[in-house]
Amino acid sequence: MADLSPAGPGLRSAQYPGRRLSEALLPPELAPRTQLQLAAISRWNAVRGIRVGLVAAALLLMLVGANLATPVYPVLQQRLGLTPLHTTVLFTVYVFALVPVLAAVGHWSDHLGRRALILPAVALAAAGDVVFAQADTFAALVAGRAVQGVAVGLATGAAGAALGDLLPDRPTLAAKLTLACSAGGVALGPVVGASLATGADPLLTPFLLHAIALLVLCVPLALVHPRMPGRERPPASPPRVTTPAHLRPRRLRLPRRGRREFLLAAGAGFVSYAVFGVYLSLAPAFAADLLHSRSLLTGAVVAALLLGSSAAAQLLVPPTADRQVVALGLAGLAAGLALVVAAGWSGTPALLFVGSVLGGACQGVAFRSLFTTAVGAMDPERRGSEMSALWVIVYLGSSLPIVVVGALTRRYGLLPAVSGFVSVAAVVCAGLAVAVVLRPRAS
Repeated sequence: MADLSPAGPGLRSAQYPGRRLSEALLPPELAPRTQLQLAAISRWNAVRGIRVGLVAAALLLMLVGANLATPVYPVLQQRLGLTPLHTTVLFTVYVFALVPVLAAVGHWSDHLGRRALILPAVALAAAGDVVFAQADTFAALVAGRAVQGVAVGLATGAAGAALGDLLPDRPTLAAKLTLACSAGGVALGPVVGASLATGADPLLTPFLLHAIALLVLCVPLALVHPRMPGRERPPASPPRVTTPAHLRPRRLRLPRRGRREFLLAAGAGFVSYAVFGVYLSLAPAFAADLLHSRSLLTGAVVAALLLGSSAAAQLLVPPTADRQVVALGLAGLAAGLALVVAAGWSGTPALLFVGSVLGGACQGVAFRSLFTTAVGAMDPERRGSEMSALWVIVYLGSSLPIVVVGALTRRYGLLPAVSGFVSVAAVVCAGLAVAVVLRPRAS
């Protein structure tokens, strides 16, 4: 696990001779690492592989939980009288809760340590599960989604930065795990939710079991020693924590270096998550109309195809920095979406499956390459802050576009609304592909 405590020389305090100012102003658990008195509970000096596994499991489980309810939204629509617009609002509430938290506290893990945000985020996600499991009104569903968004906002930047800290010699693997756990969690959520949505209350079983899994994960997260065995980290410059003012919310800023790589990754992530969000919110209904099936699992599998293909491609396809391959990946995402729309107009289910797999796999290859390049160019001492800024832009893709598509669906119907969205997304993908191809080579 990445360090809980801040690194860096700190500033000396006149009132406390021989002590750093951060030691005087902060409680012992937030004091500089060299002076940290570890609590007896945090004594498990786990090896790097276990720490990587814990971070990946936390990120994966939290994204699974954020998407458990996707396949049961049609049931909730019937029971609570919800419209497609209500469903898209539930998706955007999650993002509107996530983004401000990610923007306001994304830099905290650079000062307090990665686990200081990941552990409470996992516990908060379990609380969100409980709220959602007992929801019987639209307002309760909104509250549950908001809690889930806050939890994921706390953990997203910290988890990605923690994997980068733990795998400094393997940045490609760190990026692979970050993206695969994110996309994989979103893909697995609907399938797990549909599989467990049994009985009179389809929310109770999946969310209570998920809450238990999260609480179990909290135990090793709390026990692991903040510092890896035999790992020395050089002092940070500038000092990470000198006063509590360093923890105040900051304005999001572009990285000082690798700015072009950051913008390309952010643009690809934005359109990707817009596609993911529309898929998750509307694919079950789209598939039900096309396949003439009301099975919750069928709709969940269709929703998971795109994201599952993305996660598989990120893990299995060898990394590449070839600009033409990345551009073709973006073009392939647009082509896959076009096949999905063609499936709806022609009534051909095979095109739905082929388009979902093609679009997901191509997105996975393209976004992972751009993401890896952007993260590799980030300042290690500001990785948490800069990665949080990147994820803020990416997650914004899951907000406004979904609301617009939901409103268009209500007015014009599902297929015309999805067709219009795909047309816009294809244009954006084409523009990004051209920008990638024309990117100047590093001097």
